[in-house]
Amino acid sequence: MENNKEIIFKDTNLVSKANSIIEAKFKLGVTEQKIISVIASNIHPNDQDFQTYTFSIKEFGNLIGSKSKNLYREVDKITTQLMQPFLFINNEGKPTRIAWLSKATYNVNEGSVTVRFDPDLKPFFLMLNQKFTKYRLGNIIHLRSNYSIRLYELLKSFEGLTERTFTLEDLRSKLGAEDKYPNWINFRQRVLDRAQAEIAQKTDISFTYETFRKGRSIHKIKFNIKTNYLSDKLTEVEEKMVEVVDSQDVTDIQRLGLEMGLNLKKKVINEWLYYGKDIVIELMNTIKYDDSIKNPIGYISTVLQKQGTDQDEQLDLFNEDKSIILEKAIREFIMSKLPNRKVTRAEKLPHYMHTKDALEILKKYFGEEESKRIWDEQGVEITEKLNEEINNKLI
Repeated sequence: MENNKEIIFKDTNLVSKANSIIEAKFKLGVTEQKIISVIASNIHPNDQDFQTYTFSIKEFGNLIGSKSKNLYREVDKITTQLMQPFLFINNEGKPTRIAWLSKATYNVNEGSVTVRFDPDLKPFFLMLNQKFTKYRLGNIIHLRSNYSIRLYELLKSFEGLTERTFTLEDLRSKLGAEDKYPNWINFRQRVLDRAQAEIAQKTDISFTYETFRKGRSIHKIKFNIKTNYLSDKLTEVEEKMVEVVDSQDVTDIQRLGLEMGLNLKKKVINEWLYYGKDIVIELMNTIKYDDSIKNPIGYISTVLQKQGTDQDEQLDLFNEDKSIILEKAIREFIMSKLPNRKVTRAEKLPHYMHTKDALEILKKYFGEEESKRIWDEQGVEITEKLNEEINNKLI
């Protein structure tokens, strides 16, 4: 009879994974990644074989802070997905298909699930003594983006080296984002910047990054990794500081609401903040100039409460994607600079000569800091588009 253990849910549980599985290329949602890490955190260092574990779905929901009314159905679906093989490159460089779970029993009348890791995963979780990464479960269990979790592990494994460089193509592949946010600005905002804020706030590391171009395109990204020594030791004073930050979050969203002509009540804002301040503000900014939305408060609440999708997928429900808004802003800038009649000659000015006018228009759609960042990265390219339009006006 197999040994069945009950999962212990604690932020202080240690997760140990071989670096080779951290470097693997796979796509997992937020909840799937958390289930894998919860199971891994219950493996004893001296275990020579995988145990079979049973965990309460309700306790798991409490641990990850889920308010989903469909969590039982979602966990059943997710564990089924974790039994499907994914493509993995083994140590010999051979493409191999392997599943995360070899067993997943949904105990319908007990509100629990019984799971077991696939035996082929033993080299990546058992008897680890070299080339592995260890972290406390609490570092990832409260992250809301699947990209934040993946990036945390990829950088945590290099924490001692303090820096790590990826090609953009390789980073997209490791994050499972090959076909997501093809526009660099969107990828940076929705993946890197969001992960940067989340990881710094909720984990034991933080990072900054810089980009390197090949021609006009972003080619490489270098991450500088810093250890947050106090992250595991929140004192009462720090907890009070968190409450102050939360109060500031409410104020920031109220202020943005007033800019949109909305008088937001604290109760509504607190409900929104469950999904993360960054997501709420991004959604508000995205619909800020959309006159087709007659009930913005109801619309925002509906998008945030949408069940069965990750936070990154929720953002795809927005009526107008940021890349479209950016194209609109660029087009408005170009049209403002075109002569109102055909001309025989037009002087081509360098991009920095257009900076003031471009920023004025970009700031209508984005914040001042973001507008400067966009122009720094795309000013030359936008100016080239402008010159092409002017050339079309020439007789």
